[in-house]
Amino acid sequence: MRRVFLFWLLACSFVQGQTSICIGEQLSVSSKVLGETRTISVYLPDSYYDSTLKKTNYPVVYLLDAETNFNYFTTLMGKLAQGIPNVPEMIVIGIENTQRERDFGSDSDRFWQFMADELIPLVKKQYRCSDFRILVGHSFSGLAVVSALNKHTELFNAYIAHDPSLWWGENDGERLFEANKGKDFKHRIFYLSYSGKKVRNNGRSRHREAIEAVQAMATKGAFKNLETYFVEYPNENHGTIQVVGNMDLMRRLFAEMFIDRNDIEENPAVIQQRYEALSKRLHYKFVPSEKYLRNTEKWLKKVKSEK
Repeated sequence: MRRVFLFWLLACSFVQGQTSICIGEQLSVSSKVLGETRTISVYLPDSYYDSTLKKTNYPVVYLLDAETNFNYFTTLMGKLAQGIPNVPEMIVIGIENTQRERDFGSDSDRFWQFMADELIPLVKKQYRCSDFRILVGHSFSGLAVVSALNKHTELFNAYIAHDPSLWWGENDGERLFEANKGKDFKHRIFYLSYSGKKVRNNGRSRHREAIEAVQAMATKGAFKNLETYFVEYPNENHGTIQVVGNMDLMRRLFAEMFIDRNDIEENPAVIQQRYEALSKRLHYKFVPSEKYLRNTEKWLKKVKSEK
């Protein structure tokens, strides 16, 4: 494994005589499963190296198509975790493509073996990770998210797909869900966003229809212990859906985490109550961060002193 700091790739800003600003680092991972070296981009949250805070473990987002999504996604997640947080601080692992059709299409089982046997264990060894993992993909990599959910359910806790290509092959994504009607998904989360315009790929018009077919199955309760949410963005297209979708769906995933300070002033116990509710829904224990509690305590003292 070789580690290098990201420069042009991650849009680090260089000004002569000033300190550079970087948003992550890069790993070169040699995979025996895939028989190739994969480029992995890593984002660590602001508090990761903060010596004034106790060391803690962070949820991990595995982001597909990292070469086009890593920059904006990490910036967005960092912003949402600041101040009064909408999401927890998270580690982001961006996976760049070599053979996208192979990994996300007919030969995807080897890719998921690489994830399960090589990449996830490496990330857990290298970084302070919790066991709560999120998989995010768009378009063809959205199909990969659907494949992982149906065939490798326990790899991740939450699965987020934006305008996934469920029509690919012989409606592969739709057929995966059809085959798994009645399956126990063991309290997983599946969120799907789709754009307001029908997409035609290689003359196919099944993109929207396949998504609606899966939504209908979920609405009828076809899947056991799977929290689903489908949302249409009428004003977005296939190329923009993932930006808006990631902001909205990540906030929805951790919905209980945002707590209005007026509610805290009235009843400080609401913090514990909301995090307990979040933990119950996600079937994983979440607690407020030390930084958040410090800031909230400081704010409450300030409010009290001003009365």
